[in-house]
Parts: sequence; structure tokens; C-alpha cells
Amino acid sequence: MANLVPVQVKGNVGTIEDNLDLVEISIREKVAEYSAVVVTEDTVKEGKRFLADIRKEKKALDDERKEIKAQWMAPYEAFEKRAKQIIALYDEPVRIIDSQLAEYEEERKRLKRQGIHEIYDFVKGDLGEWLPLDRIYNQKWENATYGDKKIREDMELIFDQLKVSISTVKSMNSEFEEDALDVLKETGSLQSAISKINDLQRQKERFLEQARQEAERERQEAERKRLEEEQKRFEEEQKRAEAKQAETDIAEEAPQDLPTTAPTACQPASAVDVWSGTGVPVAEPEITDPDEEPEAPFAMEKTLTVMVKVGENSIDTLKEFLDAIGLEYEVMM
Repeated sequence: MANLVPVQVKGNVGTIEDNLDLVEISIREKVAEYSAVVVTEDTVKEGKRFLADIRKEKKALDDERKEIKAQWMAPYEAFEKRAKQIIALYDEPVRIIDSQLAEYEEERKRLKRQGIHEIYDFVKGDLGEWLPLDRIYNQKWENATYGDKKIREDMELIFDQLKVSISTVKSMNSEFEEDALDVLKETGSLQSAISKINDLQRQKERFLEQARQEAERERQEAERKRLEEEQKRFEEEQKRAEAKQAETDIAEEAPQDLPTTAPTACQPASAVDVWSGTGVPVAEPEITDPDEEPEAPFAMEKTLTVMVKVGENSIDTLKEFLDAIGLEYEVMM
């Protein structure tokens, strides 16, 4: 392949002769002179003439500048045109070579990526689902200067860290181990996995506390109902016991030995045999025959002795009843 000829350009710079320094001095003098002049009728004509001279000289200098520039730019413009033609020739081999180099680089990276996949398959073992290649992929592995040995060492370090993270989660012996491992598998973050355990543990404790409080409320409510029912049963049993005691008292207060002969008109023995439902003896009304002649007021009375057993709570009631019907009685304690 022929070598390129290096570019060599030499510009011959000429000189321009002028009297611009003198022109500058004369113009500044005129400027200073006319700065103090007031245009009048006597000076207006001379002022116009001077103004015309100034404009003429200005135009002449500008025309000379343009002419000199054109003369000086002619060789440059010829050189510039030719140089651009040559520069365009450089672009063609650059385009061809650059395209081939890009294709080569892409093929190199493709082969490098293929090698990275092979290294990953070797290193991952049974932890591939925990750390997919796209999660740990490092673009620097594709560099030509980054060797396969270094790539394998990087991957082994990553998977060793994963193994430590899994062991750490399992060593916590948490009932939420599976949830934490799922987070670790999804994110690859041990910190996130541990946070998951702590969050679930706090949720469980809050739930248990709520359940305990609810159970305590239910227990207290059940205890309250139980006490109410026991109080109700106690009151009912007390009422039944009082009623039974009343029946017993009434039975004990009933006459034990009744006369075999009918009582006489002046002996209201039948009053002792009649008892109200409250346990108080009540005398039945005496029924007499209207056609029967009344007995003599001083007829001999028959005396009948009756022994009645009553409880202490009923003795006063019995006394009142006997007093009310006019019977004599004697209390034997």
C-alpha cells in the first residue's frame, strides 16, 4: 500500500506601500480645526467644499483597499479551491475504512457477548433464576482490554455475595423466610429482604395484639353475661326457695288434730282450717238457718284445745289472726 504524500504549502507574503500615517495626521488636524468652527454665511461655501474633499478622499481610500484585497486574495482563492478538491478525496477512503472498522468492532463485541454468556452459564450454577445475566451485566465486559478471566472473577464475586445473602436470610429462622427470599430473588438486595421480614413481623404482632384485645373484649362480655345469668338464676332459685319455704311454713302452721265432732255455733273451729294463699288463716263465714232459733246468750260453751306449730316468722301473723276472731291461746316456746 503506497504511502500518502504529506501536504506542503508555502505562502509568499508581499508588502504594501502607503502614506496612511500622513493622511491620518492631516485628517485629525482638520477635525480639530472644524470642531471649533461655527458655520456662518461667510464660511458655508468653504465648509461645503471641504466636505466634498473629505468624501472624495474617503472613497478613494476605500477603493484602493478593495483593489489591494482582490489582488492579494486571488492566489488564496485559487489555493482554497484546489485544497477543497483534495480534501474531498480524503473523505472517500475514510468512509470505506471507517465502515469496515465499525463492522469489525460490532463482530468483535458479538463474539465477546457470546463469551460472556458462556462464562455466566458456567458460574451461575443453580442460582440462575436468582440473578439473571441482564441484571448483573456490565458494559465494560465488552471492552477488548477486559479479559475473560476478569469477567469470570467479577461474576463469581457477585454470586458469592448472593450465597451469603441467602444464608443470612435463612439463619434468621423467620416464619417469613420464603417471603424474604422472594424479595431477594426479585431485587437481589439483602437489605430489602431483611426489611420484608421486619415489616411482616410487625404486621403479625399488630394482628395478634388486635386479636388478643378482641378476645379479651369477647371474654369480658361473656363473663358479664355469665354473671348476669347466674344472678338471674340465683334470684329465681331464691324466689322458688322462698315460695317453697312459705308453703312449708303454711303446712306447718295448719291444724294438726281436728275435732271429730262438728263445732258448735260458738266454736268457730272451721276458721282454723281455712288458709289464704299468703299463709294467713282466714275465717269462713258462718252459715246459719234463718228458721233456727238462736241459742241462749249464756249457753254453756265447749272448750277445744288445738296445738298449732308455726315458724318464728309466722307466729306474729297467727297471733293477730287469733286475736281478731277472739280465741284464747297460749304460746309455748
